[in-house]
Amino acid sequence: MEERRSIEVDAPIVPAQAAQGFQESPVLPRIGVGPARALYVGPGLDLAPHLNVATTIAVSLRQPFEWRTWAKSGGWSAWRAEVVGIIPSQTLHHLRSVGPMAFLYLDPFTDRRHPLRRAELLQGREALCLAARPIGLEDAFTAFGLRPQRPRDARIARVVREVERRPDAFGRLQDAAALACLSPSRFRARFDAELGLPFRRYRLWRRMAAVMRTLAGGGSLTEAAYAAGFSSSAHLSTTFKRMFGITASELLAAGVAIDVSEDAVLSGHGPGSRAEVGGAPSLP
Repeated sequence: MEERRSIEVDAPIVPAQAAQGFQESPVLPRIGVGPARALYVGPGLDLAPHLNVATTIAVSLRQPFEWRTWAKSGGWSAWRAEVVGIIPSQTLHHLRSVGPMAFLYLDPFTDRRHPLRRAELLQGREALCLAARPIGLEDAFTAFGLRPQRPRDARIARVVREVERRPDAFGRLQDAAALACLSPSRFRARFDAELGLPFRRYRLWRRMAAVMRTLAGGGSLTEAAYAAGFSSSAHLSTTFKRMFGITASELLAAGVAIDVSEDAVLSGHGPGSRAEVGGAPSLP
């Protein structure tokens, strides 16, 4: 019954005539990278179960997708069909889709406290589906009414800004705690309270953005791995799959286009702001 309701709600939201423009355009996967935010638009891909760092809004751009979540207490939930949904941070999940999808990865620091109700999710999805052109990262977040919120703790904000600038640094939590002028235990508690996830996990999220910048600038996976502080491209590949359900090399082989034009941390990452990786032609 739940699946039937999800499918029925799809009809009025995505008029057939509007679907032709935007939904047919992302033939190849596209990634938009911004300051602690990211956007994926393209095929659903064959994703393995994975544990996301950032809270994620999953949006079907045509037919419903299926997904399930895992919990220690009860194992895997039943599969359920949806057209849009929120995947909480650090949630092991498995998602299946045969149609085009959009994934909005929220900034754990400035987007964390945005309460999105079901009606707002459906309105945001409608805005994406009615778009007549490939939509950018800022446009996608605006469609859902997501605007960055002011940080509450200036000490944690100082560390977040520095991690954004140097995601390959701070291999030791003590170094980040010292920058915040807090003891390691106090910093750990304050950071978790502000972002809802451990410092190590947030730093990993920002390192993935550094990987995308290097690839967008024409660098190899090995160069991207070292630039982001990974020990090898194999280390990056394993970590990438655990976070996104697909390896970086598989994504590149799919012809992904990476757009970092909306990223505020571009200096030192190559001359171009856009790149098509893996031989993909430029998208309109």
